[in-house]
Amino acid sequence: MDRQVNTRASVLDQLMAAARGGDSAAYRQFLAEAAQRIRAMLTRKIGADSELEDLVQECLIAIHEKRHTLDPERPVAPWMYAIANYKLIDFWRRRGRSLVDLDDEADLAVPADTLAETDIETLLDQIPEAQAQAIRMTHIEGMTNREAGDRLGVGISAMKLRVHRGMTRLKEIAEEDKA
Repeated sequence: MDRQVNTRASVLDQLMAAARGGDSAAYRQFLAEAAQRIRAMLTRKIGADSELEDLVQECLIAIHEKRHTLDPERPVAPWMYAIANYKLIDFWRRRGRSLVDLDDEADLAVPADTLAETDIETLLDQIPEAQAQAIRMTHIEGMTNREAGDRLGVGISAMKLRVHRGMTRLKEIAEEDKA
C-alpha cells in the first residue's frame, strides 16, 4: 500500500519536474492528474455538491498561480492538497456555513476529525498573535516562509519557528478539546 501511495505521489513529482523543464504536455497531464485527485478529495469532504467542479477549477487555478511557491526538493502532493484545503475553507466561508449543517441529515455523517476545521479563526485566536499571523500567511494565504518573513521583517528561521510553535500549540488545543 505504501509503495502504491509513493508511486502515485511520484507521478505528480515527475510530471511537475518535467513541466518545470518546459514540457507543456507534462504540465497538462499534471493538471489532469491533480484535478482527478482533488475532485476525489473534495467529493469525500462535500459530497456531490453542485459547485464541486467550480471548486476543482478554483483549486487548479490556485495551483497554477502558486506553482512558483513549490520547493522543487519537496513532494508535490502535500502542497497541492494544502491549496485544495484552503480553497475548500474559502468555499465554506462564501456559503456562510460550517463544515456541518445540522439541518441536513447527510452532513451528520461527516467524520469528527473534520469538525476541528469548522472555525480556524477561533483556534488561531487562542495562540500568540505572531504565531497565528505566521500560520495565516503560510497555511491559509499560501505564502512561503521567505515571503511571509519578508513581509513581517523577520528571517526565514524565525518564521519557521513561529509556524512550528503555532501548529504545535494548535495540536495541543485540539487534543485538549477531544478530552
